Amino acid sequence: MRHLSRYSAMSKGLYASEGRKGRKVVVIDVRPTPTSKTADLFLQVTPGQDFEIAHVLRCLIKNIPLEGLTETSQIGGVPLSQWRELAEMMKQCHYGVVMFGIGLTQSRGKDLNVEEINTLVSELNRYTRFYAIAMRGHGNVNGSNQVLVWQTGYPLAVNFQRGYPRFNPGEFSVVDMLTRQEVDAALIIATDPGAHLPQAAVRYLQSIPTIVLEPHENLTTDWANVVIPVAPAGVGAEGTFYRMDNVSLRLKKLVDFPVSSDREVLQSIKERVIQLKGDLQDKGENKPC
Repeated sequence: MRHLSRYSAMSKGLYASEGRKGRKVVVIDVRPTPTSKTADLFLQVTPGQDFEIAHVLRCLIKNIPLEGLTETSQIGGVPLSQWRELAEMMKQCHYGVVMFGIGLTQSRGKDLNVEEINTLVSELNRYTRFYAIAMRGHGNVNGSNQVLVWQTGYPLAVNFQRGYPRFNPGEFSVVDMLTRQEVDAALIIATDPGAHLPQAAVRYLQSIPTIVLEPHENLTTDWANVVIPVAPAGVGAEGTFYRMDNVSLRLKKLVDFPVSSDREVLQSIKERVIQLKGDLQDKGENKPC
């Protein structure tokens, strides 16, 4: 809620003391939003054409001719002339940031959309200084990415089925695996898939055994098979919190809660699984091969 005032459009710093006055804000979205009302330029685009938009911007940045297109041709529902105006604005700025939301990964193209945005930003650095930052939906979503990269080298969509980490967005992502009905049980921690996943994925999730670790009631806890209450992070449990810009913050425990933390519950489940696996191995040793 404080992103514009504290971190981006209106924030002041050592090298940017003018606040909103010295900045340009461009919003590209499929519908008007509260953020688009504060923007200098709002481009309302057609859903599902993120890759095409990023690719056209790349061509305009690199001055590659777009054969068969005129200034009035529509790309993503917006005339080419407006994309050209945006490309020139990006090239001429002193310091630019592309902040993209999770919708970019959920439209046609998925991870390729993000790859195209990253390539666009890389090419913009030939003219000026540009970055790309993913806008997270919830607090400390970046924390899971940080841990996965630290332990496996991959930020998301990691599969351990073969005993070693494999990375493939679109194949091992939760929405894709649920849609293909490849999952037969789910352990959900600190999120609410019932409120955020596509309808087809939620319907299948409701048909399989589902365990939820959550400090609050939500749409998923209403139908989950098992709900384990846990202490809220940063209030009833300490830990490390990662901001969207990868800055880590240490959160302290403020009050005692009558329930365990996520970590303590997961540790107990892990110990029990190890015990059960040991019991099964012991029984197997007494059976003939």
